Amino acid sequence: MNKFLKHIAIIISVLLLLITVYVGETFFANYNHKIDYPAAIIDKYKRLDSLKDTSKIIIAGGSSSSYSINSKLLGKTFLKPVINTSLAMSLGSRYHLNLTKKYLTKGDVILYIPEYEYYYGKENGDDFLYTTLFYAPAIFKDFTQFQKKSFFKKAIRLSTKFYISLLKKKEATPTQYKRESYNYLGDNISLVSVNDSKIKAEKINRYQKLKSKEISRKFVTFLQKMNLICKEKDVQLIITFPPLEKSQFDNHFLQDINELRKETNLIFVGDPTDYLYGADLFYDSSYHLNGEGRKIRTKKLIETLKNKL
Repeated sequence: MNKFLKHIAIIISVLLLLITVYVGETFFANYNHKIDYPAAIIDKYKRLDSLKDTSKIIIAGGSSSSYSINSKLLGKTFLKPVINTSLAMSLGSRYHLNLTKKYLTKGDVILYIPEYEYYYGKENGDDFLYTTLFYAPAIFKDFTQFQKKSFFKKAIRLSTKFYISLLKKKEATPTQYKRESYNYLGDNISLVSVNDSKIKAEKINRYQKLKSKEISRKFVTFLQKMNLICKEKDVQLIITFPPLEKSQFDNHFLQDINELRKETNLIFVGDPTDYLYGADLFYDSSYHLNGEGRKIRTKKLIETLKNKL
């Protein structure tokens, strides 16, 4: 029996070693990559590190925030350094806010701009969160327990997907989806001089596409816990709204968010309808403003924040 157990233990150990090497090679191949889009997260952490003990404005959100804000102008207006940590909605709200916790200091402002889908339960992130980890393993510390467990389940599949991609002929990646598209403040500046639009108004809006039409209590509870952490550190958590192409908005968003404003002590500024724009101001997504849209949105955001900062 002892020999049998030892044999089984050896087999399991070998399998674990093979899996570790198989997955680990994916980390090695991607770490600190100079080109690929997910690696932009590395530069955002570097900016956070440089401002760790400085009173600052931290912008948190998805790509709707990375494209739509001129952080330099924001910092100049409010006389605070700014770091735009926004990268992609796919990272999930829990990661967006968890990555800020270690860097908070007295006087900070977290300007949180969740995409509307988060309010309805899409807050845990998808595969992009885990593939980003391949480029920057250090971000694992900012995962929730659920996300950490999920990664180990997905590691083999995502690693396999990565190896297969190496065998395929790669198509040219648009500049906006490269690490170099971000400036040192964390803004995606690839569309600053682009005023074209590739989208049109649609008949089905983002509310109608939701799997759940109920506000996620988990998301609300998470925001309230984050708000308590901020208050303990004398940090302001301010929530505002993403830019959105007009046809993708639904009044249910407004109604549900207004209910949240009434029932919680969270600080919301502005109104969802403040940031609705025509399709001509968006580039390739109803969340991605082009250069002209960015100017208009930044100006409106600054006007709104002047009453709070």
